[in-house]
Amino acid sequence: MGTNNLSESKSELLVAMEYPLLPAHRHHFFSETILGRISRFNIQIHRHRVASGCDPKKMSRATRASYGVLLACTVSHFLNHLYTGALSPFMPYIQAELALNYTEIGIVTSAAVVAMTVAHLFVGYLGDKGWREVFITVSILGSAVAMILTSLLSYSFIVLAIFQFALGVGASGYHPSVFPALSERFGPKDRAKSTGIQAMGGLIGMAVIPFLGVTLYVILGGWRPSLMALGLLGLALVFPVGYLMWNGSRDLKQRIREFGNGRVTNDEEEYQGPTGWTLNYWLGLLNMGLRGMSFRCTSLLMPVYLVATYPVDPVWAGYLTTIMMVAGLAGEVFSSWYSDKINRRVIFLVFSTGVGTPALLLLNYSLSEMALILILILLGFFFYLGVPPNTAYLTEVSPRGKEGIAFGLLFSVGSIPGAVSPIIFGMIGDSFGLPASILFLVATTLLSTIVALFMKDVNGSAEATISVPLDEIQI
Repeated sequence: MGTNNLSESKSELLVAMEYPLLPAHRHHFFSETILGRISRFNIQIHRHRVASGCDPKKMSRATRASYGVLLACTVSHFLNHLYTGALSPFMPYIQAELALNYTEIGIVTSAAVVAMTVAHLFVGYLGDKGWREVFITVSILGSAVAMILTSLLSYSFIVLAIFQFALGVGASGYHPSVFPALSERFGPKDRAKSTGIQAMGGLIGMAVIPFLGVTLYVILGGWRPSLMALGLLGLALVFPVGYLMWNGSRDLKQRIREFGNGRVTNDEEEYQGPTGWTLNYWLGLLNMGLRGMSFRCTSLLMPVYLVATYPVDPVWAGYLTTIMMVAGLAGEVFSSWYSDKINRRVIFLVFSTGVGTPALLLLNYSLSEMALILILILLGFFFYLGVPPNTAYLTEVSPRGKEGIAFGLLFSVGSIPGAVSPIIFGMIGDSFGLPASILFLVATTLLSTIVALFMKDVNGSAEATISVPLDEIQI
């Protein structure tokens, strides 16, 4: 019965894509046909998994469609961080136009992250029910629409904050969905590499937005038309991403069917995740909250800090932030490869914030331009050095069969500190000056380093499959 339903869903999709639409009907096609049928298709896949008793983690050999899903996730992550960081290069101009103080800047910056934090647990729960691929696609559509509305209607602090909150709701479908989706298609030996590639998509988005933003500002003459151009980019890319996710769902369904018939057995890698909630998971959750505070503030508020503290204009501040992010990209490229090579994650987390802490502190010492560039390179490289190993580690310590809820917790509860940190950063800046705000970030990265020292690598160890008594916790 489940197989017939899958075949019918496939036929519906093929028929819908074969016949052209009249111009008046085209705007209904994506929302009423592609997304609706992909969602039904994925729910039927989920039911087929349960009915057949298959564990898709056992089918982790990557196929061509798997790499298509990885490409789609990388593009989605690129746009996700492009949009959530889109106000960053324009914030000095927005601050002047709307007369914002540092606390209001923090609220606007946090609005999208708070919305994502609230929605992530719900998204993770529905992802376990078969909606992961849909959420990844819809995250682009929702973010792009919110960005266009921000450019058109944001003429006050309140309206700007509301549309940033809407942006966070639109973008919330990505993070809790991507890691379980990739772990279904890539085995333990390639896990850090695949999650690292999609993570680099996000970092590239964060790296290019300061440069792209100020460049668009110069070319188009303002921050509003620049945000409009960014929104239209997302609308153009949502269609190819949707197709790649649909094709990946179809491929995964076929592999589940073959495994259920006993034809895929020998070469597939066994999933080594824990069977319950472990101490390593909760330490990873705490560490993610601490890392997220400096992550959000440095990536989103660095141009504001540089303009206020150093003799640079907003355009040069955007380029300096890009230099920091490009260094971070180099750190991610290195750690995604070397972490898999030595099969270790925690050592990268320790060095990441361990070196990032003094680099942050040095920002307060009125550096020369060359010294400032060197410190930003050091900060970017080492802080983002920990991103691919961290995502791989969190995948490995998430309980088997509850990955959606686990990552929903990570990107909801674990993201709360990062969500509110720009507000705290701004309030401290208004009360005591921005150097005190930097000291706040130094404290969070130092605590993150201490927590990482208590975390243990689990990939390939007995602890990867045996949970401590914390597995009695029901979520």
